[in-house]
Amino acid sequence: MPEGDSSSSSSSSSRRQWFQQYSKAAMAATAMVTMGTPFVASAVDEAALSKMFAPGGTLVDYKVGVGVGNDGASKSRRSDNSNVVFGQDYYYKFGTAPQFIPKGDISFPVTMPFVFSQQRYDSMNKYRERVQRGIDLIASLKSEIEAGKFASITAADAPEYSIRPFGLLANGFMASENTGTTNELFLARWYINEIYLDIDDVRNASSQAEAEMSYSNAIKALNSLLGMLNRSIIAKVGDPFELL
Repeated sequence: MPEGDSSSSSSSSSRRQWFQQYSKAAMAATAMVTMGTPFVASAVDEAALSKMFAPGGTLVDYKVGVGVGNDGASKSRRSDNSNVVFGQDYYYKFGTAPQFIPKGDISFPVTMPFVFSQQRYDSMNKYRERVQRGIDLIASLKSEIEAGKFASITAADAPEYSIRPFGLLANGFMASENTGTTNELFLARWYINEIYLDIDDVRNASSQAEAEMSYSNAIKALNSLLGMLNRSIIAKVGDPFELL
């Protein structure tokens, strides 16, 4: 989802303003301490110093980090989101990690975006088979891990995992010309990226216990994604996915 010129300009402007505020506060603090005067930051200065940027340029007033909000989030995600398949996801926009969605829970996200059933039907017809193959392959990793062969599983960037078809199916279910890119799509992409990262975390694990933990997180991310998709699958669209 390319950013428009106005959005890019606004982001750059916000960054400049924040750095200007930060610099002024820092300079004032240094000067007053040097002169032996107690430094008391103004409310504006405190607010400026407490704000952080999400990878996408959003200025937020809370802590930002790849694992903030979800301890199960992959620690191998780079802070600039440069090692994931879909760069513009939930972390890109908000700078934190959402919780996994428990099986059967439809309380989060609160609603799913409205997308015409014909678009969802077409997307299912186009990507369902490849997505199901990816689900089956991910499920099969469990036996490899239990056999202690986790270091030799197929790398996450292999097309057999259908990571990109997962994303294309999510696009068809959660975005349209009318809605544009929705927050729900950002969320779905985060889960897909987590699956991708977790698979390689399994391969790079230093112990079987570590591999099993990464695999468990991959399944949680996969079920979260499938649960979201299932909420938009009605009879005329197709059959819902089975969760693992």
